[in-house]
Amino acid sequence: MNGEMEEMDEKEREKRKNDKIDYRNKQKTSNIFLFFGIIFEIVISLAFVFVYFVLTVLIVSHMPESAQSITYNILLIIGFIGGIVSGFFVYRWLGRLVIDKMNLRAKLRDDVLNQFKTRKEFKADYENKKHR
Repeated sequence: MNGEMEEMDEKEREKRKNDKIDYRNKQKTSNIFLFFGIIFEIVISLAFVFVYFVLTVLIVSHMPESAQSITYNILLIIGFIGGIVSGFFVYRWLGRLVIDKMNLRAKLRDDVLNQFKTRKEFKADYENKKHR
């Protein structure tokens, strides 16, 4: 009987060890994915801000000079905020695309995957939790 207990303990230790290794691998993959994703989000947001800035200059250059000052300031603020928001939406969309195309669902942590869920997936998860 004592031999069976030691064998079960050994199996449990081996299982826990494998679980820790899996968790560390998921954590490492998730951190790398988020690092490059954040760099990409910054670059794409800056690109959108630049495009919106160019559009602002083009729009304001075709206006009468009396309205250029206030219009330029307003459009510049809208362009800056719009560029950041646009960059975030593109980041989420491309993140979902990369996760699906490269089959990363099993390799990333759940909290990272939650950042890239669609409304349908959130709704399905909510319904599943609600019916438990």
